[in-house]
Amino acid sequence: MQTQQKRWLTDLMEGVPSIVFILLWRQSGDLEFAGWVGSALCLMILGALIGMKVRMHPILMGVNIHILLATPLIVGLFRLEFDGVGDVLAEYAYGGVLVTVFAVGFAQMLYSRSRFAALENVTDRVQLVFSAVLLAFCACGAVWALLTPGSRFVPVVVTIAALIIGRNFLQARLSDKSAGAGVLLTGSAAAPGTSQNVQV
Repeated sequence: MQTQQKRWLTDLMEGVPSIVFILLWRQSGDLEFAGWVGSALCLMILGALIGMKVRMHPILMGVNIHILLATPLIVGLFRLEFDGVGDVLAEYAYGGVLVTVFAVGFAQMLYSRSRFAALENVTDRVQLVFSAVLLAFCACGAVWALLTPGSRFVPVVVTIAALIIGRNFLQARLSDKSAGAGVLLTGSAAAPGTSQNVQV
C-alpha cells in the first residue's frame, strides 16, 4: 500500500471518535454517554496507532486527547463533589477542544522534530514558521469559541476544518514546488547528454 493511502486511512481512523461522538450526541441528546463512547474509541485508536508506531495527525491528535480526557475528568469531578469546577469545565468543554489542540500543538512545537505543522521534506525553519502560524490561528479560534458560549459548535468546527485544510494546502504547495524543482534538475542533467547523442 502506498504511503499516501496509509496516511489517508490513518487520518480517517483518527477522525472516527469525533464523528461518532457528534452523531451520538445529536441523535441521543445524552452528552455523557456520547462522551464515554468517544473516550473509549480514542483510547483504542490512540493505543493502536502508538502500537503500530504510526505518526499521528498533529491536529486530530489534540482533538482525540481532549475527547479521551474530558468526560472522565468532568464526571470524576462531579463524583468527588467538586461541582463548581465540574460545572465550569462542562460549560466550556466543547470550546475547550481548541485549547487542548493548542496545548498539544505547543508541546509538539517544543519537543517534536516535525513541530506542530508536521510538513514533509521542509527545513526546520519552515516547520517553525508554519507551525507558529497554525498555532496563532488555533489560539484565535479558541478565544472565539470561549467568548461565544451560545455558538461554540461553529467556531470549533470552522477552526479545526481551517487548520486541517490549511495544513493540507501548505503541504500540497510545498510538494508541488519540490516536484517542479526536481523536474528542472532532471531536465538540466539530461540536456548535455541529449546534445552529445545528436548525430551530424
